[in-house]
Amino acid sequence: MRFGSVLLALAVASAPSAAPAPSSPLPPVKTHREQAALHRTFLERRFERLLPELMRRHGLDMWIVVTREYDDDPVFRALAPLTTYASRRRTILVFHDRGPGQGVERLSIGRFDYDRLYTVVPTHNDGQWAGLRALLDQRQPRAIGIDTSRTFAHADGISHTEHEALVAAIGPVHAARLRSAERLAVDWLGRRLPEETAVYREAQAIAHAIIREAFSAAVITPGVTTTDDVAWWMRQRVAELGLGQWFQPTVDIQRKGGVQGGSRVIERGDLLHCDFGIVYLGYATDTQHNAYVPHQGELAAPAGLQAGQRAGTRLQDIVLEEARAGVTGNAALAASLARGRGEQLSPVIYCHPIGIHGHGAGPHIGMTDYQDGLPGAGDYAFEPESWHSIELSASRPVPEWDGQVVRFALEEDAVLTSTGWRWALARQDDLLLVR
Repeated sequence: MRFGSVLLALAVASAPSAAPAPSSPLPPVKTHREQAALHRTFLERRFERLLPELMRRHGLDMWIVVTREYDDDPVFRALAPLTTYASRRRTILVFHDRGPGQGVERLSIGRFDYDRLYTVVPTHNDGQWAGLRALLDQRQPRAIGIDTSRTFAHADGISHTEHEALVAAIGPVHAARLRSAERLAVDWLGRRLPEETAVYREAQAIAHAIIREAFSAAVITPGVTTTDDVAWWMRQRVAELGLGQWFQPTVDIQRKGGVQGGSRVIERGDLLHCDFGIVYLGYATDTQHNAYVPHQGELAAPAGLQAGQRAGTRLQDIVLEEARAGVTGNAALAASLARGRGEQLSPVIYCHPIGIHGHGAGPHIGMTDYQDGLPGAGDYAFEPESWHSIELSASRPVPEWDGQVVRFALEEDAVLTSTGWRWALARQDDLLLVR
């Protein structure tokens, strides 16, 4: 065996296996078929119960979503079944509010009914535009929403080319009735049904369990395992479970005296942090947890590190107290930062909506580089029945580390209900121990 082959063999041997921890707390994971059926049920209920309310709220009696294969409107993911991976050719979906008691009809101009969710208006290729014009002439909508937005990419899905073609096809009378559907798209993406929230707990439980596996002796051998090893173990675990991912997991180290020379080898006494998310039932999760690697014979993390973790959870409490329904993201940011600084938490706050998209549309509470307010997204107000990632950090000096300032970054998904906030599953109160 050549020297290079020996090194490769050693590297493979030292890397953590993708097998689960022996006593994995992983909850049952639904099959893709089960997920698709449940997702379809929820989508049909959303069309029946939620879409009429939102269209009337925003004064639109028609919503047109134009999307092309591999150039999907971001909203399309929230309008299609899980059996659809991308829109087909050009897809023109039309939602027409027929009025109270009649609901919203769902039409697809073209050839595709998307697993029988839409009634097809038969046309072919460029004949779609003529089919759309004929439909508008028949229905005579007063206000037509299309997906254009300067604030949210999620609500800006119609391309320049398709917008030009749409305006030319429908004629000046109908074109004069076009409106931005930004508010409708944002609410459609952000509002959740109670039954969706109930199963979102399953996604959270799976994500938390994978983190607990990753931050355990089943995966980490101090002095051998690297942060990259752990991150790739998490990604492989997700793939083996048949879950989706929307970003590459990351794992990083803080240690007494600092990490020298960019080393990524995990040692005893390290504070570990991960950023991890999955996609399950079409819903994204986003979680950041912290773990301590104890020295031999050490039963708990140093008190200073535990206090730092509590500083982070205290900042979470402050944010949830300030981000009330009806309050804008920017108002919640200013109030939370003022209180956090008053309690010497060295706060940085960067919360965002979550759901179909990991970084969703709706009210944001800052970004890492927007701590004085976020134009546009920060001006949106919080509304009940929505999901949000409470993402932030607090920094504290740790006496056991000679007063070294340590950053405690936390992220947990939460649900804003009509009665206030609750965690989608549970937050991390205490540091995990790698053992």
